[in-house]
Amino acid sequence: MSQQSARVPAAPAQAPLRVGLVGCGYEGKCLATAAARTSTVDLVAYADPDTAALRSVAAVGPAVSTYSSVDALLDEAAVDAVLVATPSQALYPVSLAAIRAGKHVLVEKPIGLNAEEAAAAESEAARAGVTYMAGYSCRFSLARHVHDLIAAGLTGEVQAITAQFGCERLDRGWLASPETGGGPLLFLGSHLVDMVLWFAGDDPVEVSAHVRRRDDTGADDTSAFLVQFARGALAQCLVTQAASTFFYTVDVHGRAGRVTLRGWNFLEYEVEVRSTKGPAYADPTVIRPHIDRDHITMMLVPELDEFATAIAEGRPPSITAADGRRVLEVLDAVVTASRVGATVRVG
Repeated sequence: MSQQSARVPAAPAQAPLRVGLVGCGYEGKCLATAAARTSTVDLVAYADPDTAALRSVAAVGPAVSTYSSVDALLDEAAVDAVLVATPSQALYPVSLAAIRAGKHVLVEKPIGLNAEEAAAAESEAARAGVTYMAGYSCRFSLARHVHDLIAAGLTGEVQAITAQFGCERLDRGWLASPETGGGPLLFLGSHLVDMVLWFAGDDPVEVSAHVRRRDDTGADDTSAFLVQFARGALAQCLVTQAASTFFYTVDVHGRAGRVTLRGWNFLEYEVEVRSTKGPAYADPTVIRPHIDRDHITMMLVPELDEFATAIAEGRPPSITAADGRRVLEVLDAVVTASRVGATVRVG
C-alpha cells in the first residue's frame, strides 16, 4: 500500500494548469472557490446540465465558458485537466470521458459506485498516461495531523483502530437513493475507510459486516464492520445516518501510544495523544490545530495545489487511483459480507 504523505506543497513557479469543472453543485462550487484562491490552477470552463447551478458557480470568479455536458466541454474548451464533482453515480463515466480525451483528472470521492468502476478508471488513466487523483481532501487537514503523529512513531506499529462517522438522515436528492450512490456508507464511509487504510499503513484482507437498511429508501442506515489487515491489525468501524448531528471519531492504538481524532465538522476537531516515546506526550495531551479561514482553504486549496504540482513534476499524486480503488474494495466487501452473513476477502 502506498505510504506517500498527502503533503501540502508551496505554490510552484509554473504556468497555472488550465482546468474545467464538471458538476456545479455544492462541492463544485467549493472547488471553484478554492481554484480562485490558488495560483496553481486556472479554472476556464464549467459544465452542468442545470443552468441555475452553472450561474451560481459562475458568480464565484472571473467569467469562463459554460457548457451543458462534459462532452461539450471536452470538445470546445482548451483544458489540460478536469475536476469532477458530480453526484456519485456520474463520477466514473465523467472521469472516463475526460481520461479518453487525454485530460488529467481530479475526481471527488468515492471516485465511483464500486471497485469495478474504480479499477476501470485506474486502468484507463494508466493506458492514457494521464494523472488521476482521488479527492480525499480530509488527508490535507484533519487526517494529516493523525498521520503525522503515527509517522513520527508515537503509536508504534498500529495494532487496532476504532472509527465512527455519523450524520442526520439523508432524505433529499441523490444522497437518499442507493441507485445513485446515496446512503452514508459511500458518502461518509469512503472518507472513514480512506483514513483507516492510510493510518494502518497495511493492506486490508478480510471484512465482516452487518448493514441495516432503511425501509423507505432502501439505502443503508447504519453499517458496522470489522476490517482485518495483512499484518494482523484490526479496525472496527461504524457509519450511520441515525445520528443527531454530524460527527466523527477515529482512535488509533499501538503498543507505544494512542492517537484519537474527534470532530464535529471539518473545522472543529481535536487530536488527543498519549505515548511512551518521549516525555512530551507521557500524559494525555489535546492538540487543537490552527484553523485558517474555512474548509475550502484548509482542505481544497492544498488538494488543488498537490494535483497541479504532481502534473508539473511528472510524479504520481499523493492520493492515487489505487488508493481510491482500495477504499471501494473494502466498501464492496462490507456490502457482500452483510448480504452473505460471513467474512469475505477484500478485492
